Amino acid sequence: MKRALAWAASFLIIASFLMPVEASLSINSANTVIVLPTTKIVNGVPLHIGEDAISGSILGAFLVLRGITEGTYRTNVTIPVEYHSILIPDNNQTYYLNSRDMPDLDLNVSDQPIGHAVVVELNLSRVYFNETNAMATFLDRSVEVVFNENTTPLKVEGNYKVITTRVNGRDIMYFYSTSNGSNSTPVGGSFSIGNWTLRFDDVNQGASEMLIYLTYPSGTSKHKTMTKGDYYVMYVDSAGNQDFEEYGGYPSARVDELLRSGAKEVLIFHPTDFFVGVNGNLVILYDYRYYAKARTYADGDVYHGQWVWDINPSKRLFTLYLHVNSSDPRFPPVLVPAGEVLKIPTDWNLGVEPVFKRDSNGAIIGIKGYRFVQVRLIKREVSITAPKVTVTDNVYDLIINDTQLKDLPTNKNVIIVGGWVSNKAWKVLEAVYGKATIDAIESRVETNGYVVEVLNNPKNPEYKVIILAGKTHVGTRKAIDKFMKEI
Repeated sequence: MKRALAWAASFLIIASFLMPVEASLSINSANTVIVLPTTKIVNGVPLHIGEDAISGSILGAFLVLRGITEGTYRTNVTIPVEYHSILIPDNNQTYYLNSRDMPDLDLNVSDQPIGHAVVVELNLSRVYFNETNAMATFLDRSVEVVFNENTTPLKVEGNYKVITTRVNGRDIMYFYSTSNGSNSTPVGGSFSIGNWTLRFDDVNQGASEMLIYLTYPSGTSKHKTMTKGDYYVMYVDSAGNQDFEEYGGYPSARVDELLRSGAKEVLIFHPTDFFVGVNGNLVILYDYRYYAKARTYADGDVYHGQWVWDINPSKRLFTLYLHVNSSDPRFPPVLVPAGEVLKIPTDWNLGVEPVFKRDSNGAIIGIKGYRFVQVRLIKREVSITAPKVTVTDNVYDLIINDTQLKDLPTNKNVIIVGGWVSNKAWKVLEAVYGKATIDAIESRVETNGYVVEVLNNPKNPEYKVIILAGKTHVGTRKAIDKFMKEI
C-alpha cells in the first residue's frame, strides 16, 4: 500500500536553503497523515480495501506534489568590487598613495605616518620592465608601508602597548597586551590576573598593613606583607626569573626597564585603602596594571612571504617592505605579469598593478605606468524566485494504517479514507468529537453516497481532521476526487 507513493519521491527536487519571504499554511505531505482502512471482511463480505488503498496512494502523491510551490526568497550575497587609482606614470619617482588619486580607498593614507594614518610608498626607481619575460620586476624596498604604534597590522587582542628597543645591535619591538583597573576584595578573597594570584589573608588596620599569600606563575607560593599606599611589582623577566619588589611611589622607571628588557609578565599592584564593609567584613581597595608580552618582532623578521620589518625605535615607526636580496634565495626579484597584482600582505586587499604598453599585434613592449587596486567585498540583498519543496522526510510515513492512529496528533492534519465499517479510525473520531457528531456524518454518507467533511482538530485548531468516506469504494474515490479539486 505504501509503496504506491514511491514513484512520487523520485520527482522531488532538493529544497532551497533560503527562507521564503512569505509562507502560507497549506495541506501537503509534510504536515498531513493519511489513515487507510485495514478491515478485510465484514459479515463474510469482502470489502474493497485494495481500491481504497489505490485511491489513498493517489491522494498521497497529490499531497507530495502540493509541497512543490514557487516562492520568492531573499538572501545576502557578497560581491567583490575592484577600485582603481589613477595611472601613475613611471618617472623614477617616489609616489605616496593618497585619497585624491584614489577617492574610493577605504584607508587613511598620508605621506607622513601621523595619528591613525599610514604611508603606502611606491619607489619607481626600483621597478623596471623585464623585456625577456615581458613583466614588471620589483626590487628591494620598491614598495613600503610605514606604520606607527596606532596603526600597526599586528593582531593583539584588547589593549596593547608597543615597546621599541635595541638588543645586541638589533632593533626590536615588543607587543604587550595590557589591562588595568580598580577593585575591592574582602579578607579571605583573592585576586588573579595572568598567571598571578594574590589571596588576602589578614589586615592590620592600625599598622596599615595586610598579609597576602602570593602564588607565582611557576606555582610557588609565599606569604608577603603589603603596606597601604605602596606599590608592588611582580614580574617574570625575559629569562623566566620571577621576583617581587616594593616601592614607595609609582615605579615608572623600573616598569619601563622591565618592558624594554623583554619581561614576559609585569604586574603593578597598589593597595589604596582598608575599611570595614556593611557586613562587618574587612575589605581591601586596590589598583593594578598588568602587562603580558604577546609578540616580538625584530629588524629583518619576515612578516609574510618576502615582506619584512624595518623597526625605528627612536621614531617609533615600523616599516613593512618588499625585500629582494640576490645573495639570498629566499628573496629573489619579484616578477608581476600582465593582469596580476603585487599584493600588500594586510587585510586591506590592496596591491600594485603594472599597466603595460602593447604594439599593434598585442605584444607587450613596455610599461605605461602603475596603479593601485583594492578589492572590497560588498554585501547586497537579492531576491530569487525558485521552487520551494515542503515534503515529509520519509514519503512512506505519509500513510498509516487505522490501527496505528490512537489519538489525534497536535502537529499534523489527519485525513481519514473510507467509512466507519472498514476504517477503525472512526472510533477515535467518536471519542474526540462525540457520538452525535459522528452519527450525523454517517447519516450524510448514507444519504449522499459520500462526504468530504473538514473538522477542526480540538487539540490544535491550526490543523484539520478531514473525512473522505463513501458507502462503497466508488463513493470514497469520489470524495477524494472532490477534495483534490477543491482544496
